[in-house]
Parts: sequence; C-alpha cells; structure tokens
Amino acid sequence: MSGPAILELPASVTLALWLPTVTDRDSAFRAARAVARSGEHHEVHVRPRAAADPIPSPVARRRPDVTASAWLAALHELFTGLTPVIEVAALLPRAGDPMGAPAARSADLLDAGEGLLLRRADGAAEVCSVVVPVRSTYGSVFERGELVTWTVEQDITDLLPAPSLLLAGVDSISQARREIQLALTEAVEALEDLDVARDRPDLAEHLLDLSLATIPDRLLPPGLDPRQLDVLERAARLLAIVDLALDDDGGAVTAAQISQRAAALASVERAARHALCAASATRPARRL
Repeated sequence: MSGPAILELPASVTLALWLPTVTDRDSAFRAARAVARSGEHHEVHVRPRAAADPIPSPVARRRPDVTASAWLAALHELFTGLTPVIEVAALLPRAGDPMGAPAARSADLLDAGEGLLLRRADGAAEVCSVVVPVRSTYGSVFERGELVTWTVEQDITDLLPAPSLLLAGVDSISQARREIQLALTEAVEALEDLDVARDRPDLAEHLLDLSLATIPDRLLPPGLDPRQLDVLERAARLLAIVDLALDDDGGAVTAAQISQRAAALASVERAARHALCAASATRPARRL
C-alpha cells in the first residue's frame, strides 16, 4: 500500500514564500534548502540593467559544479541579493494568460512557465525586479541531471507604469479562495461528465489520495498565514488532479478524448495557477 500523496510547489512559488523571511545568513540557507529539490542543482545569473537579450532557452549543457555547497551558495546569493522585500509574488503564465507580467519580459516568463516579480528596497530607493528559472539537463544517458539557472534582472522599474502596480495582475488571497472553491466544484462536475473513471479504473483511488495530500513542511516558511496554506494546498491539489485527469495512461484514451478533457479542465487549471500565485504573494500592509 502506497503512502499518502505529497504535493509539490513550483520553485518560483516556494521562492516567493520564503523571500520575505530572509533576514540573515541562517534564514537564507534555510530558504535555499526549501527551494532545491532532490537531484536539482542551481546557478544564479544576474543580467546587466541595460541587457535586452532574451533569456536563453533550456538546452542540454555542460555539467555544472554539482557539489551541495556550490548550489547552496548560489541560492544563498539569490536570496540575499533580493532582500529586503517589500512585495513579491510568483507568476505561472501560459499562452493567452500572461498574469500581469511586464510586456517586455512576458516572453521570458512564458518560455519558462514560471518566475516571480518583486519590489525591494535598494538603499533609499525602491526597485522592481524579475526572476526567471530556466531548466536544462546535463550529462549523458547514463548520468543525467537537472540544472536550474535563476536569471535575475535587478531593475525593471522603468518598464512599469508605477512600482505600486507591479502585482496588479495577481489576485488577492480572498479572491483566490472564492475562485478555487468554484474551480473545485467545476473539476468534480467535469470529471463526472467526461466519465474519466471508465477509462482509468484506478483514478478514483488516486483522486482520493490527492484529496488528502498535503504540502511537505520543508517547503513552507515559518509563520505562514493559515489562509495562504489553505489556498496553496487546494490549488496544488487541483493542479495534480488536472494532471492526473489529462494523463493518457500510455495511450489508453484517444487524442479526441484527451482534447475534450483538456478543454473541459482548462478553466480549472487556470484558477489553480492563479490561486497558487495569489497565495505566494506578500504585499505591503495597508495604511489606515
């Protein structure tokens, strides 16, 4: 009998959750360990402020320095270089749904499928930055690994109408909670209408496992707002359910059926992505 299902978070969501907690060397290393998955290695590239070249697409490449101390140091550099944070949120854009990404950087974020926007203090000034993780593989067929290169553009402030509008495209947590509940109902109805269990006899058991799945504690920063955790888990469960429903199980369903399922679950997947981003966000406290 398999153990309880474990939910995963996109790396950018984990990064956005932990960034506001980084205040010193120790907290930066704790955050770095939370972001890194097993078998991954990390590098950080900082783009010059004047750079306009697109972020390279993921390709097979050289073997990086894969020692734990090397990638931990790289992630430590990433965290400390982006703090102190005023506001931050992950983005999970898809074609036709840029989620408020700055137009000049939307292609980079879309190619990667994720990234984050943040506003931070830089001396007496405030600057807006964008961070995009590019995944690539290295090694041979006998020994292959995954490298995540975090590309940081330190200052995109001039690309925005105003710094305060940086996260204008990211839903509020209250809106996300409403949308995720509606999406859950829609997902159940869609799966019933499509009679997915007919083609996937094992689906009911897997769906039950996912309905009880939780996010590992190591991915979550201390003191996380319970409302954020609730939305994070609901959204992560929904994305996992959508992925499971769209799995062709080795060709057990036709292309037409896969297309039909994808169309029916598209709005559910969108709501789950938006909810993950809303739950990852830290915003300035409102002034009374």
